[in-house]
Amino acid sequence: MQGFKALLLTSIAITGAIVAGCNDPSASRIAQGCRVPDGLEPVAFVSAQRRLHGVLDVPNGPGPHPVVLLLHDSGQTDITRGKGDFAEIRDALRRAGIASFVWDQPGSGCSGGRYRGIVDLYVRGDDVLAAVETLRRDPRLDSERVGAWALGEGVWPATMAAARGALDFLVLVGGPESDPIERIRYAAERHLVDSGYALDEARHAASALADALAMMRDQAPYREYRAALDALSRYPLLPSMSELARDVHATERRYAELRDSAVLHVSVDVFLSALEIPVLAIWGGADGETDWRGASAAYRKAFERAANEAATIRIFDGADHALCVTRDEGECVLAEGYLETAISWLASHGFAGGRERQTKAVPAAQRAAAGAAR
Repeated sequence: MQGFKALLLTSIAITGAIVAGCNDPSASRIAQGCRVPDGLEPVAFVSAQRRLHGVLDVPNGPGPHPVVLLLHDSGQTDITRGKGDFAEIRDALRRAGIASFVWDQPGSGCSGGRYRGIVDLYVRGDDVLAAVETLRRDPRLDSERVGAWALGEGVWPATMAAARGALDFLVLVGGPESDPIERIRYAAERHLVDSGYALDEARHAASALADALAMMRDQAPYREYRAALDALSRYPLLPSMSELARDVHATERRYAELRDSAVLHVSVDVFLSALEIPVLAIWGGADGETDWRGASAAYRKAFERAANEAATIRIFDGADHALCVTRDEGECVLAEGYLETAISWLASHGFAGGRERQTKAVPAAQRAAAGAAR
């Protein structure tokens, strides 16, 4: 296990190409006009030569407080105007004596840079590292109790950062089963079924799409990828204006970005297999973007490989990808018990308020040695 982890971490460092930090970053022009809501504090940090802006929510009362980084799914954000601000989650954390930090995606809201979507998965992992380094310097925050609460696409960078030792715990919501190709395949299958196609035909078309994306992953020329995709032109594979659809029907320039970024190789179970920290993985039973059955099975296997006895899996029936049970005029109504379950889990591991922190899960070799001693 130790040899595997050393190889993994070396691979992450090489493939991810750590780029956090810059002595002279260009400031975001958008940020100059941002107004932070009352009760929150502005915090900026630099990663990949971009200045990223966010808000820190610190509870009242004596610290130091544990702190949770809130990581978005795909898509642009504008947290000072309520888009992607995780308000309900922040409120629940604050009441439990836990600080939280959320920042805008690059090129959106108050952050500088350019939003590049899934191409920047590795860079998003570096963003987490840079954010953690910034937060650890705040004396009000407990540098030994820093974790992440990640949704959807944000699960990849969260687990990357955790595998590099930056985080003490994880809450993962709607996490992908494996790599981006599988995520896109499942989304296409569900979209086709919802559009009226029979399940067998939908699966066949979605599998053919996955084969085309594998060509992209394996460095095939653009014209070959387009030929494979054109054979599926009769199918409305994905919602026409969605981010996934834009990547599937990529321009030659975008194709080169996706192919050269190596992100289609990123599989979350590899990172989970290296973790010995507490992990809570949650899915909604009505998730239309992730195959929660396949994902939860893959996570269980990864936790077993890591001998991580501090990992927990929960499913909320009737909840969607973001754990919403209904959307009232576009507003998410979270599943009953979702926030309470996560907060209770955090408290049980010592990651709430002033309770004494529990240590990371005991490595398998250490447990074996203890058993032999008895």
